[in-house]
Order: sequence, then structure tokens, then C-alpha cells
Amino acid sequence: MWRKVIEDHGSGRIENQSQDFKALFCYINHLAKHKLGYPVSLLTYLGIVDNQELGIKPGSLANVLLNNVGDPFKDSETSLMEVKVHERKLISILEKYYGLNEDQARGYVTTGGTEGNFAGLWWSKRYLINRSLDKLIKTDDVIKLQTKEEQELMTALAKISTNAYQERMLHLQKIIDIRNAITENKNIVQQLLTPTVFYTQGHTHYSVPKIAEILRLNIRSVTPEDDGSMNLNILKREILLHLSAHPYSSIIVIANIGTTITGAIDYVPGIKKVLDEVQAKVNYTIHMDGALSGFVLPVLKPFGEVHNYFDELGVNTLAVSAHKYPGLSQPCGIVLARKEFFDKAFEKGERNIDYVGNILDVTITGSRSGLNVLMFYNALCTFKLDKTTDVLKNMVDENIKMAKYLQQELIKLYGKEQVLYPYHFNVIFPKPSKDLAKKYQLMITGDRATICVLTNVKKELVDQFIQDLKAEKEKAMTENTTNLELTIDTLKETHAKSAVNLFVKSFCDSEPITKHLNIRYADYQPFAEEVINKAIKDGMSKVALDKNGRVVACVIAEDMADPFVPKLSHYPKLRPVFALLDELSKPFLRKKTFIKGKIAHVWIAVVDPNYRGQGLSTMVDTACGDMEARKGYDFVYAEFTNPLSEKIINQYNLYQLCNKVNYNTFTYEGDKPFSGLEGEAASYIIVIRPGVKLDSLDRCYKVAEKY
Repeated sequence: MWRKVIEDHGSGRIENQSQDFKALFCYINHLAKHKLGYPVSLLTYLGIVDNQELGIKPGSLANVLLNNVGDPFKDSETSLMEVKVHERKLISILEKYYGLNEDQARGYVTTGGTEGNFAGLWWSKRYLINRSLDKLIKTDDVIKLQTKEEQELMTALAKISTNAYQERMLHLQKIIDIRNAITENKNIVQQLLTPTVFYTQGHTHYSVPKIAEILRLNIRSVTPEDDGSMNLNILKREILLHLSAHPYSSIIVIANIGTTITGAIDYVPGIKKVLDEVQAKVNYTIHMDGALSGFVLPVLKPFGEVHNYFDELGVNTLAVSAHKYPGLSQPCGIVLARKEFFDKAFEKGERNIDYVGNILDVTITGSRSGLNVLMFYNALCTFKLDKTTDVLKNMVDENIKMAKYLQQELIKLYGKEQVLYPYHFNVIFPKPSKDLAKKYQLMITGDRATICVLTNVKKELVDQFIQDLKAEKEKAMTENTTNLELTIDTLKETHAKSAVNLFVKSFCDSEPITKHLNIRYADYQPFAEEVINKAIKDGMSKVALDKNGRVVACVIAEDMADPFVPKLSHYPKLRPVFALLDELSKPFLRKKTFIKGKIAHVWIAVVDPNYRGQGLSTMVDTACGDMEARKGYDFVYAEFTNPLSEKIINQYNLYQLCNKVNYNTFTYEGDKPFSGLEGEAASYIIVIRPGVKLDSLDRCYKVAEKY
């Protein structure tokens, strides 16, 4: 028989899979030609339904029914068109991979993560009830005795004279007491029969509440950490509260091994510790929902070196989605369990089905795709997973490398604060347009989008996405300008009054350091006028104008070789501000004489409050940078005194931080003028001309021999 052929290979990997599958097809073909009993027509095998349009060749295993019914560890006696031998082989490979001893894993190939969770929770409920069976039987026997006693008391009550008030009162109290005792014991039985599932609110797979409803399990959510993992302190509190009200309740904890959005992995050793500490001999089990990262858990090693991912972590069941990782072409997965746990779960209930060959059904679906089994098995053989994790590790390393590359590219567009890379494969960033989300099939939650970087995501795809994202942002900026009826122009004399007004109001009302010093309009006006007058003469600054010609955004630029020189006697209250800027620029300016026309100094950017949040600052700054680049400037030196304006650097591919000064610690003339103000000022050198590298910066200045 075919099973004997496979089993004769022993525990080693089948070296020639193609020959193995050809031999299997010959065997299945023989069975198909002799099938009489079971109600399946084999239409594709007969060619009545042609699957070639789907890429499925006649005379292949994909074109004939392969039905693994029930438990893979119990072969059918008569329904022979199955591949349970391969399924057992698959389980034995994963058994070794997850550190279990030989023949200590049970499970089966599922339709995906939901079925895996369903089976894991169903088995867990059976296991927990069977572990409590002695207590259940004893409590049920007590209830029967108490019920009999209640009936006897009721019979005796009928015989007591209605005038014997004292005797009837005492007798009625006995009836009330016995009824309360029955209710209490029934409550204990209900607790023993109905385990409670603890899961991470908002991050555990959506299937868990649905499964709990079907299986009639109690369910309690646990508040997550910021990264989406389970908060173990809150888990402990919730369990203690639950057990104080339901001391006989069994507990199932769902541990996420890679949440859908953040990729967070719950700290399973910590979950086990909480369960071991909360109450002596609490009846519990842990189910790992490893839909995405469960398959690569021994490669990622989130808990350090673990030899046995079941015994050492206190885990009894694990569900994995194989279409997520490693990435099979059909939705499928696997649910695995410890044999000792599995045997306990099914010790009291044989589920033998006669008509399909006396098989034992411990599965959710009963009939299962044998083709999925073969695809999964073929993938494990391709990875040589029975011998080494090297192939899989290299694949995971490449995924993580590409995720980090995507993260860096997105940071250039959005800034570090807007791009999250919490774990391994997932990168989170601001939601793009619906069209772009559809084109790249992004996961959208609220105002965020998530990309899961797996093996299909190559550098070319990332670069293409980034280019589309840039084009979309540029288009949005242009549309914003058009919709707002704005025009971009070089700062001129006709804009002077409007620019000064915007300059004064913006810095006095909104700039943190100016507000901290309580600078008033009259104090700031002379400085604004001097800056605008020089900027008009330099012809290097840009403004955005509304339909009435009013300046609503402005970026001030100058040549580093011809900087603005403040007349501090005209605006003395600004002395601490210029002292801060001097301190910030020292590392870059020290000993240098700048060559004219090489480095532009962009040092002021303002936007009318009514136009903020619409990309105007970026638009005007980009226009300014483009103008300087066309004039031959290679670099821009820029200082930023608030985090919002600092984000503009992410529009550029090449830039370098020059210095940062903390407001709280900055000292001027023995005082700390910005004490109590959170944040810091920062300065950068930015490349604005294509083809220019940062290492050519030293060609833009001369270093003084004496300083």
C-alpha cells in the first residue's frame, strides 16, 4: 500500500518530492478508477469540468479529490483517497521545529486561522472540563442528594399542621437553606462547564469572540499596551477579579503571536507566570494565536532561547495560518497541540464515524483538503525544515531588512513621529488616498495604513509605492493651492507690508520661544521689517498669496556668505533668541568663510493660522528650495525652533543633523531664559541639487587658519 511506501522513508526528509508525488498520483489514480461507495462524482478527474483555465493540469494531484476526513492519526479503513501520511509527516516536522519530543504533537491542517482558533478553544474547553470531571461528578451527586432531600422536606412540610407556626417556620428555613445549597452547587457546575477566555482588546483576532459565542465560553477583554501586546498587570487584575466572583472557573488565555496591525507578540512566559501566581492549582490553558508570526516563532526567538515552545511556555495549543507565512496559494493553516493535552481532551468521547472507514473526528470541518496538506508539506520540504532553519531564517531576515528599508523611505516623506515600525514585518504610516490603498491593498485602520512586508515585497515594489506616494502628495499640494486660490511668488516690495504683518503675528502668537519670552507685536515689528527688507533685496524668498494678494505663507532665505546681521539695540527683548541661534549654529559656522552661491540659509517659515495643516509650509519651502537649486545652490542650512517646522526636512533625500540645543538647559548671561519650555532647537544641512553628495560640502567654504 502507498502508506507503507511513505512510512518506509522513516523520519528523514523525502529527497525527491516530484517522484514522490508522481508515485502518489499513480496510487490515487488507481483508487479513483475503482471508487464506488462514497458520494463524490470526481467531475474534474473525469474532465467533465475542465480546470485547465485555472492552471490545473489534468493528470495532476490538484485535479483529483483528496479528502482527509477527521483525525490525521487515524487512517480511514475504506475511504482511501486521502493523504494523511503526508499530514502526519508534516506534523512530525513541525513537532521537531517547535521542540516537542517525537510523537508528542497532535493536530491537523485547517482552512486557516479562524478554524485553528476554533479547534484550539474547543479542545481547550474539553480538556479543562475533563480535568474537572471528578469535581463535576461529585458536585452533581451532591445536587442529586440535595434535590432528594428538598423533596423529602416538601413532603414532610405537608404533614405539619398549619397551626404549628414555629415548627413550620423551622421547616421552611431548612427548605430555603437546601435550595440555596442546590443553587450554589449548580453555580459551581456552571463554572466548571464554562471556561472563561481572556483576550487582548482590539488586537486579538476577530474570530475569538465569535468562537466563544458558539462554544458558550465566557469572555473577558484585557487592555493592551501601546504596541498592541497584552498588558500583563491588567491581565492579573482581571483574573483576580474574575476568580473572586467565580472561584471554580477554568481559564483560557489567548496569546497573540503577531497581531494583525502592529505585529505585537504577547510575552507568553509572563502570561504563564501570572496564571501560576494568581491562585493555587487554577485550572488553565494557553492558546497561541500565531496566525502570522507563529510559523516563524522559533526563528524570531521573541522569548530568547526556548527548546520546547509548548512545555516551557505552558502552552497547549497553537494555530498558524500557512497562507500568511510561509505564504501558500490557498487559505490554510495548522492547529497543533501537545499529545498529553489532546488525549485528555478526548479521553471520554470517541467520535468514530463508520461510513467513512471508522475514522476518529476531532476536527471542526470533518472533510479537509488533501491538496492543502500536500502544498504545506511541499513548502516544509522546500525549506528543509526537518533538518535546518537556515533557509527560513534567511527569508525572515530579508523580510525584516526590507521592512526597515520601507520604514526609512516613509520617514523621508512623513517624519519619524508619523511612521511606526513596532515589530518585524509591519510598518504603519498616515493613510494615503483610497485609490492608492486599493492599488497596493493596504490595511486601513482609522487614519493609519499598515504594510506587512513579507517575501513578495521586493525593493522594486517598495520604490514603486514610494514614487506613487510622492506623486500623490505633490498632486494634493497642487490641488490645495488651486482649491484655495493661492499663487506662489518670489517675495517682492509689493508683498512687504502683508509679509511683515504675517511675520509679527505668527511669531508672537504661535512660536514657542517668542511666546515664552512674552514678546509683543511692538517689540518684534522692527526685527520683522529689517528681515523682510533684506529678503526682498536678496530675491531668494518665497510667499504664498491668496486671491486678494495677501501673504498667507512665507519662507525667508539668504546666502550663507551674506547673512542677516541683527541690530539688537532695535529689539533688545530678542537677545536670548539670537543667543540661542548663535549657540545652535556654532558647530557649523566655526572657522568657516562661505563661498557665495553655494549654501542657502533658510531660517524663517511662517503660515497664516487659517491655512495651517494644508501643506502650505511644505509647498512654499519646496518652491524656495527649487529656486535656490536652479540658481546653482547645492545645499541649504536651516534652523528649526519648533517640531512642526522641523518635519520639512523629510521632503529631502539627503540631510544631516548639525546640532541640537535643549531649551530647558540653555544658558544666556548666567540665566536660563527658556526654563520650563519643553523641546529643543535643531539645525540641519540639506542637499537640494540632484547628484550632489554630502561629502562635497567642504567645497562650499574655506576654513580659517586662525580662529
